[in-house]
Amino acid sequence: MERKVGVVQVSSKRGFCILRVGPESSLERYYLHVSKIRSGTATPVAGQTVYFDVNDSQIREGQLPVALRADVIVEPGNATSLPANENGGAQ
Repeated sequence: MERKVGVVQVSSKRGFCILRVGPESSLERYYLHVSKIRSGTATPVAGQTVYFDVNDSQIREGQLPVALRADVIVEPGNATSLPANENGGAQ
């Protein structure tokens, strides 16, 4: 699996968001369900940075690749932070 860095482009109250990798004009996008977030916040918002792995299984035409094992970067003091990960700190 490949580790990537993206930015939350679109966030939904339905439990998912769309991540963009690269500049704003980039078409490289990934689907992230909140169940795949392992640290940071369970409610990511547009503009937050996300480190994630890419699911290497085949996708159907018209679907976005799926982001896995995501770490959402949260500014210090943000009340929506999740507890630290298993290594003792947020990533």
